[in-house]
Amino acid sequence: MEIPALKDLIQQCSGNLEVPEIRVWCHPDEGDDYYEIFSSFQQALTFIKNNSTAERVPLIAFRGYEINIFVIKELTHQKRKKKN
Repeated sequence: MEIPALKDLIQQCSGNLEVPEIRVWCHPDEGDDYYEIFSSFQQALTFIKNNSTAERVPLIAFRGYEINIFVIKELTHQKRKKKN
């Protein structure tokens, strides 16, 4: 799995990132859903591999929004293809 560069995310958000968090949501069979916060994508991906209740994609959270960076990367790639 390729990890998108944070600079690409910042460019997509017009540089308006304050203090982003890398989150992974978990959905246990019993109890409430929750998320874990990580300081790197590698830590988040390791957690995902070792936790069966974790969502498969880490999210960047800032200003009350959660962004799937893999979707942003794909949309950016599609825009570049259309220009060529």
